[in-house]
Amino acid sequence: MVNLSPKRREHTGLAALLSAVLPGAGQWWLGHRRRGLALAACALAVLGGLAFLARDGAAGLAGLLVQPSWLWALIVLNLAVVLFRLGAVADAWRLERPPGLGWRRSALRLAPAVLVAAAVTVPQVFVHRYAVDALDLLETVFVEPGEVPPLAERIAQLLAQGFSVEDLGPDLATTSTSTSPTAPVTTTSSAASTSSTSSTSSTTTTTLPPEQVISEEIGGDLVTVLLAGGDFGPGRTDLRTDVMIVAVLNLETHRAGLISVSRDLVHAPLPAAWSRFNTMLQVQQWHEERQYREAVEEAEANGEEPPEQPPFEPCDCYYDRLNYLHVHTAHWVQTFPEAPDPGMEALRQVMSLLLGIPIDHYVLVDFAGFVDLVDAVGGIDVNSTEEMHLTVSPAKEGEEAIRIDITPGRHHLDGRAALAYVRNRTGSSDGQRMLRQRCLLRDLGAELDAATLLTRFTPIARAIASSTTTTIPLDLLPDLIRVVAGLGPGDIATAAIGYPGHTLPELNYMNLPVVDPARARAAVAGLLAGLAEGTTGTSAEGECG
Repeated sequence: MVNLSPKRREHTGLAALLSAVLPGAGQWWLGHRRRGLALAACALAVLGGLAFLARDGAAGLAGLLVQPSWLWALIVLNLAVVLFRLGAVADAWRLERPPGLGWRRSALRLAPAVLVAAAVTVPQVFVHRYAVDALDLLETVFVEPGEVPPLAERIAQLLAQGFSVEDLGPDLATTSTSTSPTAPVTTTSSAASTSSTSSTSSTTTTTLPPEQVISEEIGGDLVTVLLAGGDFGPGRTDLRTDVMIVAVLNLETHRAGLISVSRDLVHAPLPAAWSRFNTMLQVQQWHEERQYREAVEEAEANGEEPPEQPPFEPCDCYYDRLNYLHVHTAHWVQTFPEAPDPGMEALRQVMSLLLGIPIDHYVLVDFAGFVDLVDAVGGIDVNSTEEMHLTVSPAKEGEEAIRIDITPGRHHLDGRAALAYVRNRTGSSDGQRMLRQRCLLRDLGAELDAATLLTRFTPIARAIASSTTTTIPLDLLPDLIRVVAGLGPGDIATAAIGYPGHTLPELNYMNLPVVDPARARAAVAGLLAGLAEGTTGTSAEGECG
């Protein structure tokens, strides 16, 4: 009779070492062929599953790994893989160990296998770290419906901090909510309404193209997001949105647009229900009367006839710079009880009226987060058309002022230098400043491709989580990543709303440009028409070089 039982070999620890490299290899070498094949099949099945998930490339994988359900599954699977590999090593060691061999001598032969097993499971440590950071990012940045604290709690907290009831904004539930007919605007956070009607991300349940999935979820072919950069930093108790760019994505033609809006524009139209800004009319009238008295005093001192006093013409508009709107509405929890950031919700609605288009969502990043994000991707290359030698204030407490010295040409900037680059107002116009912001946003988007997101995810996630607020629904994110990842610089049109092309001839009492909503809306309508035709007109690639 033939003996089919596995042969005993000298206990060298080689079987455990082989199974540390490939689960089941040590069992096969010892003659336990079926067991070895079963273990190897499990390992290959895991690898095959990962290859299947990555079939759509880095963009598809990134789209999966921004979904909490997939991240939790990854954590569980990752732990199972670690236990499986260690179990395969221990099993091979046990099979090779002869009866009667002392545990101490046997354990010494296991040491090389343990070292190899530890080495080959290092990727599992990084995978676990990635998943934990991703879950923290999604939980911190993406606020789902019902996660905003109750209104009564928010009001109590603000009153305890010394704010008055008037600081909490008008109660629109008891006020007319009429707005411009060209730009329908809701009175609560758009994220809440969008998320409440959309189901859990269809990425895992359908093979439809991501453009079609998003279109069905939002009920149209146009996605609009307000991107704002806030200047909150050392020595500042409030936040001004010095960077305001509306990103537009046409899902049907796969074209996008970036619309910069000048921070210095005044008289932006307001929803009629915002009765609190009636006080702004009184402030405006007081300034104009003071300006008139100064003109009279100057004329009398020069022996001239005093000028006639111009009539005061109130309007339902915001008299201050547009970038100050967040400052005045940051605590309007009574007006926008479902908004994570009332000031950004107010700005979203005003920008919708000004530009004549619904703006679906917003993203707010403070300057400290911007610095960390640029550093997280390894810096950014820019094409500077200006010479800059200046110093700006730091983005973080305790840091030194930021110095930048560059000449026209191509430069690689770290986060601090990039902040100085986009904030510079010395020796350049507001239009040049907005152009730098659009171009840097395009360049940053190019750096933040799917491959970079995967390889540098931890620092990127921490930079975003510590400084970002958004109303983009989490269930929209996976498909949005897939669509945006396919855009090239030539697919992105650009426009700038500011002085002098979209303002009235006269300046206001602060010598600031008064926006002309009709001109602004016409410019945006022209850009959208180009996107719908599949053209980009003036592209980010062309204007940025």
